[in-house]
Amino acid sequence: MPLIDIGRLTEDLLTAPPASTPPATHEPPPRAPVAVPGSPVEALRRRGAVRAWSHEPLDGTLLPRALDYAREQDARLWQPAFPELPSPVATVLAHSVEGLPRGVYRYGAGAPGPTPEPGELPPLEDLVLQLEFARAPAVVVVHGDLATAVARYGVTGHRQLLARGAAFAHSVWLASLCGGAVGSVFAGVLSAAGRNHLGLDGAGRAQLLGLALGRPRRSASPEGGSRR
Repeated sequence: MPLIDIGRLTEDLLTAPPASTPPATHEPPPRAPVAVPGSPVEALRRRGAVRAWSHEPLDGTLLPRALDYAREQDARLWQPAFPELPSPVATVLAHSVEGLPRGVYRYGAGAPGPTPEPGELPPLEDLVLQLEFARAPAVVVVHGDLATAVARYGVTGHRQLLARGAAFAHSVWLASLCGGAVGSVFAGVLSAAGRNHLGLDGAGRAQLLGLALGRPRRSASPEGGSRR
């Protein structure tokens, strides 16, 4: 029996009574979230970690849409509370994505779309510990400016940046699930490989979390993935 019943916890959160109404302010109301296909609530209910994918390329329109959704959520929910905390940045390792040449791309705050990083996409087998993630059509590495976070917030800046990066990664995951993709959040790329191939130096570009995405397999298999 798992230590935490994720399904029960999800239902408790979704059915919890609303918090007390905060006092009225003169601040403008938050913007409506970016629309995603499907229902985020239903995607939250059926989410699960899947570590095997179809051989078909990932939908090329879904990935930028999911990243835009995560950036909007981050700006709407995190930026007002922690205005001096650096925003997370996503580096996408595009192995098989429709309309996107194989390579490494950076999605940063304020950028209109993916920015190609210099160099070729390294073999994903050299970047991850669990080799099933090397077969994902796309791997999203979320990183942030840890040095600035600690300089501005002290030692708690590390924890806050990790939490913000985790929220960003899970927003990408949730939006991708709404669009029919499957995947899994994981610890990310290996430290040495990330430093050598992606410039993740642990300071200005500190890795926070990883996410592997792809299309679901057409036929279910007991070894095809795990739900948790």
